[in-house]
Amino acid sequence: MQRFPLSAHYVKTSLNLAKIEQKNSDLPLFSLFRKERNALIYRITESQYVAIYSFGVVTVFGFDDKKEIAKLIKRCAVGDDTPTIEVKPITEDYAVVIDPEQPESVEFDFTRLKQLTVEKLLLVFHVVAQSVAIDFLESQVHESMQDIERIHGALAKRGSLATDGRSILKMVGKNGNIIHFIINRLSLLDKPDITWEDKEAEALFTGLRKMFELDDRFSAMRYKLDFIHDSSETMMTALHTKRAELMELTVILLIAIEIIMFLPGVLPH
Repeated sequence: MQRFPLSAHYVKTSLNLAKIEQKNSDLPLFSLFRKERNALIYRITESQYVAIYSFGVVTVFGFDDKKEIAKLIKRCAVGDDTPTIEVKPITEDYAVVIDPEQPESVEFDFTRLKQLTVEKLLLVFHVVAQSVAIDFLESQVHESMQDIERIHGALAKRGSLATDGRSILKMVGKNGNIIHFIINRLSLLDKPDITWEDKEAEALFTGLRKMFELDDRFSAMRYKLDFIHDSSETMMTALHTKRAELMELTVILLIAIEIIMFLPGVLPH
């Protein structure tokens, strides 16, 4: 039985795979093993891989040394114009156990395989990377929920909105970007092609998604995003109503001023 460490690291909001590939093309020990629509897979040795995903995650397999892992992540992040995230780094540690004598299974802290099959390894890499990306998105949604809670608290206490239209629109845009990211960049709703052709691969993929609770976490996040969207619409309606009332009052005042200025000319002296 052999146990191989696996770690996934969320390092940027997005990674430019074309630039990263070009940057690493002249490194003989860092050879490109496979290129996919949203990922670059580098094989360092027969049991060491680095997977770089366009949605900002670097997955490192077969490495124990933290300093070496940090160097690999830094190399993979080079060549992209997007800034490294300023929040606390988000990392997921997992493992792959190779045991020919035991049935393949997905456990809490490792996946057991009969042999080191590249196709199945890539499925593990992919799901763990998605899990880390969702961790980051959940933190973004949590920030928006805190903003909504603060606004609702002020509304309940003072009866007025402690925000402006620009802030609400920024919140709507941020949440729209999260949904777009999940569907288009993260491909959370898509199944890898191999799962349509290989029943074992499909079972492994399904087990991994269930273990990392990807569907449940997405549903919970979607519920919060819907709540934020509905709250934002309500607040925008309230702001528009307040603005309309202010305009009506302004018009009334202007008419009153005009009448006052007109009266001296029509009243008898």
